Amino acid sequence: MTVTTLVIIAFVVLLTGVSKSGFAGALGVFAVPLLLLVMPPVAAIGLMLPILIVADIFSLKSYWRQWHTQQLKRLLPGLLTGVLIAHALIGWLDAAVIKTTIAMLCIVFAIRSLAFSQFTANAVNNRIGAAVMGFLAGTSSTLIHAGGPPLIMYFSSIKLPAKQFVATVAIIFAMMNAIKLIGFISLGLIEIKWALIALASLPIAFCGNRLGIWLQGKLNTAQFLKIMNVLLLLLGIWLLVM
Repeated sequence: MTVTTLVIIAFVVLLTGVSKSGFAGALGVFAVPLLLLVMPPVAAIGLMLPILIVADIFSLKSYWRQWHTQQLKRLLPGLLTGVLIAHALIGWLDAAVIKTTIAMLCIVFAIRSLAFSQFTANAVNNRIGAAVMGFLAGTSSTLIHAGGPPLIMYFSSIKLPAKQFVATVAIIFAMMNAIKLIGFISLGLIEIKWALIALASLPIAFCGNRLGIWLQGKLNTAQFLKIMNVLLLLLGIWLLVM
């Protein structure tokens, strides 16, 4: 590996740690495109999952049992259904349509939330809304590796406190990545060298984790939600153009 490749991998690990522990994984969508600058798509995807799992371990440890159990129970049926249906219909579902739909939802939701700070998405803030957003997160995570935006929209709409917001997203992604790992191994996408690189990056992931927690701790709930909506807007634009 070249020095450039190692530097980009190290930056992606740091970014992933900060993203998961500080901003509910909102920055994670930028990780794979960065890896694609120095390696082919299959390698980038194969490396990214072990990196995510390493970051998941630190995030779970940092936010253990701080997640919102009721909201987790609301979301899980939709999440699991989305993952299963996406896997079953992976050859039939149009990933581009799903990506565009998620992107437009992100942009509209973020602009409305930022323009009207008292805005509450009542259509989302209920069991049906949780099931729909969970389904979208499970489907988009499986097909286009972008499960974060629907969860960010949902938790922003119910104005979940920052720590519970990050903790609940952390446990959800840890479970989803564990399910993905089984599929990736069966498809031969996880190579020993990628797992070893992820293990070697543990100190960097730890530093990212601590930095994310520090940044998130500097924000009150209103500031945190505003930043999450700005990131949501950027995510929507990114998904449209990438």
